[in-house]
Amino acid sequence: MRTLLKNGRLLDPSQELDLIGSLLIEDDQIVDLGEQIDESDVDETYDCTGLWVTPGLVDPHVHLREPGDEHKETIVSGTQAAAAGGYTTICCMPNTRPPLDTPSLIDFILDRAASPEAGGVFVAPVGALTKGMKGEELTDLAAMKRAGIVATSDEGFPTQSSLIMTQAMEYCRQLDLPIMVHCEDATLTKGGSMNEGAMSAMLGLQGMPRSAEEIAVMRNCLLALHTGCQIHIMRVSTWGAVEMVRQAKYLGAPVTCEICPMHFVFIDENVGEFDTRFKIQPPLRTAIDIDLLLQGLNDGTIDCIASDHSPHASHEVDVPFEEAPFGSAQLESAVGVTLTYLTHKGILSPLETIRKLSTRPAQILRLDAGTLRPGETPVAQVCVIDPECEWIFDRSRTFSKSKNTPFHGMALRGKTMLTFSGSEIYRDALFSDTRYSIG
Repeated sequence: MRTLLKNGRLLDPSQELDLIGSLLIEDDQIVDLGEQIDESDVDETYDCTGLWVTPGLVDPHVHLREPGDEHKETIVSGTQAAAAGGYTTICCMPNTRPPLDTPSLIDFILDRAASPEAGGVFVAPVGALTKGMKGEELTDLAAMKRAGIVATSDEGFPTQSSLIMTQAMEYCRQLDLPIMVHCEDATLTKGGSMNEGAMSAMLGLQGMPRSAEEIAVMRNCLLALHTGCQIHIMRVSTWGAVEMVRQAKYLGAPVTCEICPMHFVFIDENVGEFDTRFKIQPPLRTAIDIDLLLQGLNDGTIDCIASDHSPHASHEVDVPFEEAPFGSAQLESAVGVTLTYLTHKGILSPLETIRKLSTRPAQILRLDAGTLRPGETPVAQVCVIDPECEWIFDRSRTFSKSKNTPFHGMALRGKTMLTFSGSEIYRDALFSDTRYSIG
């Protein structure tokens, strides 16, 4: 089978490639791309005029909720949502029930992700840093790495002990295994549900101070500098955290970080009348934070954009604000939100947008993804995006089981049209039939 993606804007940061051309997939592999390629004996053609043809997107931070919370999301529904979002590789977090802290559970994740009913995307498991995610005793990380984890993390249960984190970093450096760190001093955030500030005071809610994030970011950056262990800081949300990462990089610490869309779109005032759709962790901050987060994205201090897809069931979020869980569904809105608020506003160029959404996260976690180079991915991993498509995000038309999203009803500009992982695994309803031909 020879599939031609014709006359698209080829964007591949791994090659610093930005040109109008075509891409050829043969027997599930990318075999050629460029301005002039052999288009003979093609079985199917997609006219990509006006569209971006990019490496399949890579999400380093996704909660699939399985095992243990299948009423929120499953590996099947989560991977289907990922494919609809343009993702061909996602990294699933370990804070499931039970946590992903043994090789057998890693095997379970990989088996479920490879099942015929799943979405066809690659799932890269992230193992728990400590047993039971209790922050007390390290897991058998060597065994889990052999089983297939690409990193380890304390997501959801931030490690409070500097001694345990130091031991973890020393061990992971020997294993050449990145640590994805949840930066939060839990003694400062206990009982909190939103950013500490004027808005929390007005609503009578206990706040979560920015210092709780920044103290942990500083500690983990210093430990990475001292141990040489590669760490990836998840979900930076304050200007102080970004500045600390910037300084750590300047000093030579092996530190990277990510941001999720909600932190560059919304502020704590969006909580309004106790709207639980805006309850996330770390909490939404202020307009000043957003301004400096955007600067960090533009200058490269913030390495990548992660969805932090955190699905919950409707009955769990339709409760008083303080009782609601943190997080929202993000996989199917991330591309539209990123293009609307970053690319079309000139914060990121098209090439840099794809770098943040695909190539850079793949590089950080050493994944066989994030590139259009022939032969460098297990199968062809390609995303086709219409950067000018104007649409309304409708949670009732998503693949995710979860409908808790603050982007419902929002007008967006930019949408995933096609996703290929070997062959086509997703085609959007807005992709015109006239663009597709056989033979």
